[in-house]
Amino acid sequence: MCKLTKTEIERRIKIDFPNDYDCTLLNIIDIMPDVSEEQIKLWENSKALEYVVIDGRKMYFRKAVRNLFRIDSRASSYYIGKYGDDRAARAEFLAKYLPEIIGKTDQKVFDFRFTLSVKPDVVPEGETIRCWLPSPSEYKYQTLISPHKNVKNSVHSTVYYEQTAQRGKPTVFSTRFRFRSRSFFYKTDDRNQYDSFDSQSVVEQPPHIVFTEPIRRLSEEIVGNEKDKHTIAKRIFTWISDNIPWAAAREYSTIDNIPEYVLHNRHGDCGQVTLLFMTLCRYNGIPARWVSGFMLHPAYENLHDWCEIYLDSKGWVPVDVSFGIQRYSEDEDIRYFYFMGIDAYRLVVNRGISGELSPPKTFERSECVDFQRGEVEWRGGNIYFDSFDYNFTVTEVSDCMQPFDSATYGE
Repeated sequence: MCKLTKTEIERRIKIDFPNDYDCTLLNIIDIMPDVSEEQIKLWENSKALEYVVIDGRKMYFRKAVRNLFRIDSRASSYYIGKYGDDRAARAEFLAKYLPEIIGKTDQKVFDFRFTLSVKPDVVPEGETIRCWLPSPSEYKYQTLISPHKNVKNSVHSTVYYEQTAQRGKPTVFSTRFRFRSRSFFYKTDDRNQYDSFDSQSVVEQPPHIVFTEPIRRLSEEIVGNEKDKHTIAKRIFTWISDNIPWAAAREYSTIDNIPEYVLHNRHGDCGQVTLLFMTLCRYNGIPARWVSGFMLHPAYENLHDWCEIYLDSKGWVPVDVSFGIQRYSEDEDIRYFYFMGIDAYRLVVNRGISGELSPPKTFERSECVDFQRGEVEWRGGNIYFDSFDYNFTVTEVSDCMQPFDSATYGE
């Protein structure tokens, strides 16, 4: 776990909360012209419009307005009326895809390239920049086709590089892999029933997986007197799906306890709701472990987090609480596919949270929980997200393609 100074946390918060009231109001009016100040106050009080007080001023999250039109159902209708539903295409894709894989194991092969670019003159000329990039993890639902000699598999699967900074030029790091990913659905795939679990997957893991009083109270509300682990986990999955809408997240490194943050604000991104789900599961004696990397669904390729839970009858099974209940379907297997199921459009990089990078980082990390966007530093300190850019491209390829040119992989 990286420890940040109070000064560094405050600096990161200022980067995440750059907009004052007037700027935020204009952005809301652009979508919802008839908004009133009273309505804005109600949104602030309900946490649908996220802000913090910095130097005595309300400063709003850089994605607060877009999140508002996700979180508040009335506001959402204004956004959809102007721009359309930006999640409709994925729902349509899943509505066609999931029924096709319920009864079989689907496999996909992907070509994946990741690039990180440190901005010019962030580091003095001649200084060495150290860089860690994400790479495919060795994992039961994933097979590496183009293994890289420098890959380090631990909690976070990384590939490490060094380069010398040049004046006036960005410092660019890049890597490329090919891998095969497969789907899993507990009713038609029992390969994991003999998996074991260790004691660490069922205990607290501060600062985020902690059995606090709000977690205890929520567990009593959801679980009641239920004893069956499968039923308990499904109830938790359902409650989060019904009550916590997805919203873009501020940086995890600025949040003291992520599950409590989700409960306080009543929204969260994929990793935040996953940590809440894992905490509630562990509190109820259900082993839970983090899995993350990327989702690769066509036109929705992005960073993504999910998890696995251990049930005596099935072993370790995947759960994607962020994808939640598939409400477009009346078929129970499809509605609850992501409870004990996962699709093949995934890249696994991490198998836990807050692990050490390899080789170890000298300074604090930019992301203290997960690892997807890469990490960079030099002898003068960590290089934070505002000083570098990253991007990735992914292409689904056919198994019958000609063998890849190994010289272009593992760069």
